Amino acid sequence: MLTFFLAVFVLLINVSAHLFQISEYYPAVSHCYYGVIVLSVLYTRPRGQNILFGITTVANWIYVFRYPKHTESIIIALLYPFVAYGVIRIIRHLQTQRRSRVEQIEEINSVNANLEKQVRDISTLFEVSQSANTNLDLEGLFERIIEILSKRLGIYRGALHLYENGKVVTSTEVVLGLTPAEMKRGTDNQIEDIQKQVLASGKAIGVPQTRSPRSSIKLFEPERVESKDVIAFWCIPIIVEENVIGILTIDKASDDFSAEDDRRLLTIIASIIAQRVKIQQTIDALVESERMATLGRLVRTIAHEVRNPLGSIRLGTQLLQHSDVEFGAPGDTYSEDLQLSQNEIKEYTGIIIKEVDRLNRFIEQLLAFSKPTMEVAKQSDIHQLLENGLAICRPELELCATTVITQYSDCPEVNVNEDGITQVLLNLFYNAIEAMDTNGTLTIQTEYTPETEIVRVRIQDDGPGIPLEDIPMLFDPFYTTKQKGTGLGLYISQKILAEHRGGIEVDANLEVGTAFVISLPVH
Repeated sequence: MLTFFLAVFVLLINVSAHLFQISEYYPAVSHCYYGVIVLSVLYTRPRGQNILFGITTVANWIYVFRYPKHTESIIIALLYPFVAYGVIRIIRHLQTQRRSRVEQIEEINSVNANLEKQVRDISTLFEVSQSANTNLDLEGLFERIIEILSKRLGIYRGALHLYENGKVVTSTEVVLGLTPAEMKRGTDNQIEDIQKQVLASGKAIGVPQTRSPRSSIKLFEPERVESKDVIAFWCIPIIVEENVIGILTIDKASDDFSAEDDRRLLTIIASIIAQRVKIQQTIDALVESERMATLGRLVRTIAHEVRNPLGSIRLGTQLLQHSDVEFGAPGDTYSEDLQLSQNEIKEYTGIIIKEVDRLNRFIEQLLAFSKPTMEVAKQSDIHQLLENGLAICRPELELCATTVITQYSDCPEVNVNEDGITQVLLNLFYNAIEAMDTNGTLTIQTEYTPETEIVRVRIQDDGPGIPLEDIPMLFDPFYTTKQKGTGLGLYISQKILAEHRGGIEVDANLEVGTAFVISLPVH
């Protein structure tokens, strides 16, 4: 259409020039044709450009034939086709370059948009992965994921359902920024039917905004979803080892994201959740296995540690029972082999008391196995605690003729639970006494480091030492290298010191004996 109007315009110029006999101005009129050519190149197709080029060229030659004596007009007519064609070529070339640059810019913008989406998706997945590696429980992790998706993708509601034997065992829903009315309005009464389909098929389903009634629910599987489909929410399966163990339900993101973008990103997030669930299941299985193994070791330890003292108590009681008959009924006659002297009665009574004390210590260790010790803490003198512990162990020390060497430094008071630390010291003292033969030496040293505000206590015996291969397991519960031992002493000691923000180390690289070093913070 524009070509037609320009052609009419050229015609009117020529008609006007002939009617008004203004031939002397015709060169100026002819120059107007260049403007027409420029306009034709900018606003018409090549076909229209060629038509106008032909019309203006013919118009020039008509004028030459009409006024053959106008030399200037002849020159213009001869040069016009070449100049006009050159103008057309130049403008077409510029126009082609412009279109090419526009296409390049559009392509760059498209690539940039895709890169921005990919960067956004990768950033979202990275943040979700980081959250999955934290110590959050599954519910806390899911809440964190919805917060991330809310900031990145505009998602404002999500639900996670985990199933076991077809029944829901975990159900978590996170809603951000919705009023109760909006939540009720956005609730889908067909959600259970849709989730059952996902659970049965193991395929993601996109639920459109508008669909047919319940009797004929129209749903979209991933391969049928197109970007133009308006999705209300997604139901994504949580798959662990090819088994659907849960469903992730996410409300549709903003309209800036296509359905395919939603599905791809949410499927990856569902995989991250699945891996976290699998890891948690593995941890739970290991914890249960370790719990049962620990329970088994505990039962065996209790049976062993209780049976032995009970046997000694029973034997001593039986002997005392016979003795009671002998001395209580002088007229009865028994073999002299069964008669017990007062010293023997005292000896057996001592055995019974010793075994009862042993049982009592074992029960105290069992109680300390799970009982916290930092309930009551106060500033205490570590040297006084050491002396109190040595006083309790004095009968055993004297029985084994053990020499005690104390090398105390100037140490400030420490904030501890006295009963707990006393139990630690007694465990180490008894271990040292049992490790040494008669006439052994027990060395106790203390030191204080002002820079770290740590008090250290070193307890060293001169026994045979601990094999290096046993050291990594010394603090494991129920692990013992002694014939008589629960394997709880060092474990409980380490536990108590950890509650005090302290620690315990073993030094077995000695020529003679073993040393244990405990550290306690002043505050």
